[in-house]
Amino acid sequence: MSEAGSASSAEGVTETPTVLIVDDDKDLADTYGMWLPDEYDVEIEYGGVQARKRIDDDLDLVLLDRRMPGIPGDKVLEDIRERGIDCPVAMLTAVAPDTDIIDLEFDEYLVKPITQTELRDTVDELLLRREFDPDAQDHFAMESKAEALASRDPEDLRDPEAATDLKNEAERASESDQVRELRSELQRLQRITSLIREIDRELVVASEREEIERTACDRLVEHGPYELAWIGEYTVSFQQTTPRYLAGEDGEIGDQAVSDGGEGPITAAVDSGAVQVVDDLGDGGETQALEPLGLSATDRGISAGAIVPLQHQDTVYGVLSVFTDQEDFFDEREVAVLSELGDSIANAIHSAKTKKLMLADTVVELEFDINDSADLFVALSRETGARIDLKGFVPAADRELTCYLEISGATAREFLDAATERPEVQIARGVSDSADTRLCELRVADSTVVLPLIEAGASIESMVVDEGSGHLTARVAPDTDVRTVVEAMESGFDDIELTAKRETERDIQSVGDFRQSLENNLTDRQYSVLEAAYSAGYFDWPRESTAKEIATSLDLAPPTLHEHLRGALKELNETFFSETGEFSEDERLRPRE
Repeated sequence: MSEAGSASSAEGVTETPTVLIVDDDKDLADTYGMWLPDEYDVEIEYGGVQARKRIDDDLDLVLLDRRMPGIPGDKVLEDIRERGIDCPVAMLTAVAPDTDIIDLEFDEYLVKPITQTELRDTVDELLLRREFDPDAQDHFAMESKAEALASRDPEDLRDPEAATDLKNEAERASESDQVRELRSELQRLQRITSLIREIDRELVVASEREEIERTACDRLVEHGPYELAWIGEYTVSFQQTTPRYLAGEDGEIGDQAVSDGGEGPITAAVDSGAVQVVDDLGDGGETQALEPLGLSATDRGISAGAIVPLQHQDTVYGVLSVFTDQEDFFDEREVAVLSELGDSIANAIHSAKTKKLMLADTVVELEFDINDSADLFVALSRETGARIDLKGFVPAADRELTCYLEISGATAREFLDAATERPEVQIARGVSDSADTRLCELRVADSTVVLPLIEAGASIESMVVDEGSGHLTARVAPDTDVRTVVEAMESGFDDIELTAKRETERDIQSVGDFRQSLENNLTDRQYSVLEAAYSAGYFDWPRESTAKEIATSLDLAPPTLHEHLRGALKELNETFFSETGEFSEDERLRPRE
């Protein structure tokens, strides 16, 4: 068994690639940017002068217009290569290719107009080519130039003989075993990348965990290179795996939990958070990967497998296991793509659980006692003697929370002084301080049980810490495995006890409907900004927090905060009047009498 981790082998794929688009046609450049999916970090420059200032080693790919006023694309390309930046470059141009392109060091040449499919396929392929050695990348670039020139009538070229020489050289190279193997490898990666994208699109619209698991496993077997694919739920405390869905094998699978004793590839995948490759299955090698299914690798003709952890933040939802009859199949590139797929499946399961909680008529209410000083609020209560009531929170960046706390039993100054001494507190400030209420804002890193709870799909109803002891109430969807929620909390905190579990009806269903409708219309950032502004007293008069203070707590520029806030307020008003029927569409266009 070997570990192919998400840190090293997957580094080039799982990190968000930065794609720079350079085109003096603003509308066209913006269109290209909208065409690329969210898994790319897209930057746009509207000309060669601006592009020269932006170019650095951080870029993973450049889409470059060739004909631009001032500094043309050819000069920008020269700059990129002279600076030693080895990112792939695709020329996107209305200039028909001629033999002058032979000496240009680009990787792909596309003639406008370009379709969305052409653009996305080109970006995908060029990023995959980066995984190959420089000689292989040079060969692919030569093939691209030969294909571009082959699209022209030889009589229209400046130097037809040069074009013929390039074509012959590319064809000779393509006949070698090494290049054939490279092309085959690239095509395999393109197929699996396309498959993963297809699965991702289907996962976005899936509403149930069972649908998510079925979609992923079925597609991997139907269109992928795998003989078997199955997903199992993993219980961390007992190191047990319970099969949930299997594709590639007829008949029903059992639901018997099987433990590998903490020594098998499944436990290794969960503990490390990295894909585990299992080789030599056909020779009686690691069998724990198939044991939960009661299948024999020899009987099924299986040679190798990979165990993919399904983990969202600290919450483990299970494992995806895939198997093939090909030996030495799971190289670093294959593992990196599977790691990305595992993240997508875990995120989809998390989203489905969160949505189910929002829409459920009945929920499960959980109560916890928290006495671990590793929790920031427990520690601050013990240090200051304060009673801390969590009034609201907003997820910030990098697993941080902006929390709004009502303090009693200590002055705001005493509490803030103690908070600022702690390294996990990024920002601490007083929002209001009166005889009745002391409201403080803390931006905290991964240091409170609240974070693993919300990452497990729970809704926090209340949290109060008094005299160093905390009590928290949360709600989860009815089908949630409570053990998984508790394990997510216990992964970072020790002294936690589940004291109550009960099923309860939602108080007012219409409120939940309205909130869900609003959340469907708001972006994640609009929602966070709106909630932060409300919790910080931005809408009170006089205001208890300024826009600049709120922007700082969320790590945003004030103009960006205003933009998101205006958008959120617009959606809030439109959703409210739509839900209440207060205005018809026509009535919104005229003043009320």
